Amino acid sequence: MILFSASTLLQNDKEIFSQPYQNENETANHDFNTLVTNSLNLSAPIYQAYSGIFLETKNLSSGPPIINEDHAIEKAIMKNVGNVTNNMTFINTHLLDGTIQSAAKGVITAEDGQSISWISSDIGMINDQNELFHGIVQFDSTNSSSFSFLNNATGIDKQTPEIKRTIWLIEK
Repeated sequence: MILFSASTLLQNDKEIFSQPYQNENETANHDFNTLVTNSLNLSAPIYQAYSGIFLETKNLSSGPPIINEDHAIEKAIMKNVGNVTNNMTFINTHLLDGTIQSAAKGVITAEDGQSISWISSDIGMINDQNELFHGIVQFDSTNSSSFSFLNNATGIDKQTPEIKRTIWLIEK
């Protein structure tokens, strides 16, 4: 969400920084409206979970902060791949303000056995009615032809009660 906040601030006020960044040898002026930036296509996620189950939770500390390790499996649809299984491990730190910081790793496997591993960093909250998380995902490099489009790619993820985990790629 920091990505969106910074983008909004820059679009609304081009003079947000007191001094422009410039390389020592750079003399050309740049037009903000023509600057090439990373983009995100929110209408085209590459991953959409449709079910998931927690397998186990293990407490790693007695608190505060409480730290636990969760293992879960998700079933999802992945662009250019089809049905996949996502085997995930989360290390969750429950902060005093009610938020949860999560470091995760996992492996996404296609029906043909090809796979790609990933790591993520998320922040969120869980209460009686809601589970809301968002973060950033970094995919590893793979020799799998099915997942080659994700080699070293970065994406953002979001999970809400209404919509299971969704991942969008940050375009290069």
